[in-house]
Amino acid sequence: MASKEERNYNETISKLDFEQARIKHVLFKSKIRALLYGANIDTEPVISTTACPLGKWIYEVAIPRIGHLPEVKELEKVHDNMHKVARNLWELYQKGQQEQALEGLNKVDDTAHGLLGLLDAIENKVS
Repeated sequence: MASKEERNYNETISKLDFEQARIKHVLFKSKIRALLYGANIDTEPVISTTACPLGKWIYEVAIPRIGHLPEVKELEKVHDNMHKVARNLWELYQKGQQEQALEGLNKVDDTAHGLLGLLDAIENKVS
């Protein structure tokens, strides 16, 4: 059962907020794949934790509204790790090691699974 404090936050963060976060995450995964397959797109949202749409959601929506929850702090860490993996893959690609970079997409998928699980846990806690 949610505490009174968590119920109050429920009024400020909606199911739509979480759906938007999930969509932003899917778009991130699409962008990293596109980059590693040679698409000419902006790399900043892929390598920067704060320039990507999910990062903006974390820092502009989640942390200000429900940042006291330990799951939100964990989400921030997992998100940061996701970008570290993406930066490493991008560096491999730039060094001409496209095959190794593409093999590393499994790490992105593994991290993504954890990130989506955290989003679900947070949503369940505040709803």
